[in-house]
Amino acid sequence: MAETIRLGSSEGIELLFQHSGKKKRSAGLAWGYGTVYVAGAPVFSAEDGVPVEWTWIDLLEWLAKNWAYILCEQTFPFQMQTNSIVTLMRDLEQRWENMPEERVEEEEAQAIRFIERHDTATAFKGIYFPAVFLMRTGLVMEVLTAENQRTHYLPLQRAVQDLQAIGDGIVELLAGTEHNRAELAISNWTNKEDLLQQNALSLLTGLSLSSQQALQAQDENFWEYDSTAGYIETELMAAARMTNGSLSLTQQKYLLTLCRQLTQQSTDELDQLANELRHEFQPQGKPHDQGYWVAGWLRRKLKLADNQPAMPATLLSTWKVRVESFELENSKLDALACWGPKHGPAILINKSDQSTAAHLFGENSTLAHEICHLLLDRADTLPVAEVLNGHTPERLEKRARAFAAEFLLPRHIAAQQVKSGTSVEKSVKQLSEKYQVSETLVSWQVINSDVYGALNQNEQHWLTQHATGSIMHP
Repeated sequence: MAETIRLGSSEGIELLFQHSGKKKRSAGLAWGYGTVYVAGAPVFSAEDGVPVEWTWIDLLEWLAKNWAYILCEQTFPFQMQTNSIVTLMRDLEQRWENMPEERVEEEEAQAIRFIERHDTATAFKGIYFPAVFLMRTGLVMEVLTAENQRTHYLPLQRAVQDLQAIGDGIVELLAGTEHNRAELAISNWTNKEDLLQQNALSLLTGLSLSSQQALQAQDENFWEYDSTAGYIETELMAAARMTNGSLSLTQQKYLLTLCRQLTQQSTDELDQLANELRHEFQPQGKPHDQGYWVAGWLRRKLKLADNQPAMPATLLSTWKVRVESFELENSKLDALACWGPKHGPAILINKSDQSTAAHLFGENSTLAHEICHLLLDRADTLPVAEVLNGHTPERLEKRARAFAAEFLLPRHIAAQQVKSGTSVEKSVKQLSEKYQVSETLVSWQVINSDVYGALNQNEQHWLTQHATGSIMHP
């Protein structure tokens, strides 16, 4: 029986390979029986996890071609705010409904190329496997299997090391061959780091070369980036990516300059809380349910009674998180937060009239939103920065929005007030004033509570109008 070769790791991504023993097939193209596993579960195999006989040079070619994209690309085409790459095409169909056909065709081609460089199944030519997507989020590699709609969250470094080991192992299987295809595949794999260095800055910032140059001007160290670091991003690079398309270059330059001026500082109490939370938090269920759970956890940790208003600014000050204001007109951006190796933790709040944070109640929501990211996302999914109303991954924003609402005003407290109050309208106004949150937030908390179903049609309609902004209010 042929020896089983193990490439990668059992806790991450692993290829188990056996030579097929067929000399013609084995010569030069790494033919053999293989199974690819992610966290111990088979993702590329024959039925019931049985190894599949194929030429594994296909996988090497795909990895070499897409290495920079796999390691660096973190945003979807056209700044789409979609839950995951699995739902990307469905959401793009809505975008294309009223778009000229010529432009639809152009965007569709771009979207297909994006999917192909993240779908490992497209590596294999002439054999079908269900899609398995590799998509980076911060210091996490999300491996999404379309067949069972399952997502594995692997440490980015673990995933990169495993993919490197798999590629190197296939190269060894091809060693000594004079097959032209094998020689080209080995050459491309050997040169992949050069291509990574050439493209990393563009992929990590989301900016074209001309935009990069316009922002950095004559300052070669503007991005605070060492090209030999490869896929490791800085606060400036993440902030640029998350504001790309939302701000003009002039606005980006202003905001990034503010970020560069932020010094690094210690936040021991916050760090301790974040460590405790990581040990207790389970990333299961829908994002809003996760946000609600974390809000309840933090209130208990702070010994904050359910009917006691939270004060995000005071809390951040206690944690020694710097909060500063700025004004960026003609922008819906609410805040930029930095917490990487050189800057922060700090939060920059936009106080211009168009910003949610222009008024106290909106500022409370904004700061509470950033508290969620500070506690939950700094260690992995958002390791250096976050932009509120930018291009932060949608599932993380849904979780933070739910956290902010629940932390500031628990749903059951909102429900109790509505049950005991003389009218929904009066209850919403009273809750807004007491907890210093907008009537929009209060309305959503009532809608999402168990009291909503007991309200009459007029009351439900009134709440919906307030929640969706159909009625103007302070």
